[in-house]
Amino acid sequence: MTYPNPEVEKIRVMAAKSLGMSLDMRYTGDLVIVILLSCIYGINLLATLFVLINRNYPPIRSKGPLILVVMYISSACWFIGDLQVNGHVTLVNSSMTDCRGYGFWVRILLGVCNITGLISIRAYIFYRIFVRSLPARGFRFFLPIGTFFACLLAIGIVISVLSPSKSVEYVPHLDLCSMDKPLKITIYVLLWVMDGFTSVITWRNRNIKSSFRELREMVFSLVIMFTALIFNTAMQFAHPYYPFKSKYRIASTIFDTAACNAIWWGIMAKPFFQCLFRRQQYLHEWMTKLCEDGLQKEYQVSSSQTMYANQDGNMDQYKEVPEVKDSNSIQTTGSRMSFRYGN
Repeated sequence: MTYPNPEVEKIRVMAAKSLGMSLDMRYTGDLVIVILLSCIYGINLLATLFVLINRNYPPIRSKGPLILVVMYISSACWFIGDLQVNGHVTLVNSSMTDCRGYGFWVRILLGVCNITGLISIRAYIFYRIFVRSLPARGFRFFLPIGTFFACLLAIGIVISVLSPSKSVEYVPHLDLCSMDKPLKITIYVLLWVMDGFTSVITWRNRNIKSSFRELREMVFSLVIMFTALIFNTAMQFAHPYYPFKSKYRIASTIFDTAACNAIWWGIMAKPFFQCLFRRQQYLHEWMTKLCEDGLQKEYQVSSSQTMYANQDGNMDQYKEVPEVKDSNSIQTTGSRMSFRYGN
């Protein structure tokens, strides 16, 4: 990946003009966007590593840190794919001329589809736990998740064996990637179906009793994904040559990045900053609220064991105590609480 070569840009402009179209050269605005958004993803990488390191801190653990780590990786893939597909960088003489690799596998499958799928999986987990009172483990739990990812893999393999003209191909004289329209329609139909499925699951979760805004997080994530899908659908089909215009390609990349970050921080912001600045105090407040709501089972917390919070706030020391009849009770003596945070 290199940055605007004046000779390449002149050839691109002349090629577009011969096709009766106008093309804006890559310029400083594209470079600024690449640097600015790369810095944002660098900051998010540090935040993701913090979440991973503190994954056993119960308020963070309740948000599904593994899903959020994968979601960050997927959002980074989406961004890398945007740099290629939206035409921010020079592709010629680099690996980014592999349009099926970056434009389809990285951007579409590992990026867009994966994030949409992770939001669906998160809603599905809460549906099993809060609506069906079933554990988030076992063959029946993993079967639909495995089927989803197997379908994505199958789609990727099929696209890889098709000829570039029938899938995604590199256009040398424009230094851009072009996706076959039937394939584009298929991908967007799939994305709409996935968001429709998430809407159904979220609707079924509408009456769940939870302690920490999970339903609001699901609705917020769904609204963001629908907004991003509407925006990208309109951009792809109403302005199919949007990478030719600097304002459109920049707007598209900024919007995609904003959507991914809004979803991630909408879920993780509160436990992240509380863990960073009020680790012990928030842990006590979190556990007290949980036990007052009587949702120990749903959050895998039980009063059958006593656990001591160490000075780091990690929930990793246990001591067996007799079972108490009142499952909502919580003993507190200093930092001592009667509960168990399950694996």
